[in-house]
Amino acid sequence: MDDEHSGSTNSGSGFVTSAPVDVAEEKAGRGAQAGAALSKVGEAAQRAGSHVKETATSLATEAGEEAKGFIDQQVASGADFLGYVGHSARVAADTLHPDAPQLAGFVRGVATSVSDLSDTVRGQSPEALLETASDYVRNNPALVFSAAAACGFTLARLLQGGVWNGSRSNPGPRSSGTLSQSNAI
Repeated sequence: MDDEHSGSTNSGSGFVTSAPVDVAEEKAGRGAQAGAALSKVGEAAQRAGSHVKETATSLATEAGEEAKGFIDQQVASGADFLGYVGHSARVAADTLHPDAPQLAGFVRGVATSVSDLSDTVRGQSPEALLETASDYVRNNPALVFSAAAACGFTLARLLQGGVWNGSRSNPGPRSSGTLSQSNAI
């Protein structure tokens, strides 16, 4: 019985084998295999992380270029719109000239300013436009606030039911305090 607990076995052929040594070697072999597997997993994770980082960088660069192209397109559209406004103001000034030459001169000056602004906007980047707008607001706060108030007033009038057409409508006769059948229901 002592042989069972001593850790040695006799195979009958005269060879004595040690079970704890075999287990230790097996554990060491499995540990080496696990270490190698973990190393491979680590390398694969590192490669995957690098690939994800490259892909994210590529996508961010692509999105930035698309956004820049979109903004540039919108700036060009805005410049075109300002050009149309300037042209329309010039036509309006020509129409007003026979009846109101002073007003026509004012409108013509506005048309020239808007056309110049259109040319300025067309040649600038969005960053430069933002800086120019900031400088303009800083230098002309009263004009900017007046324009904002006028736009707000106009928007409020439009939202309340339209622009006044120059005539006052008569709301009709007032009731004398009695309700008609159509109002009662």
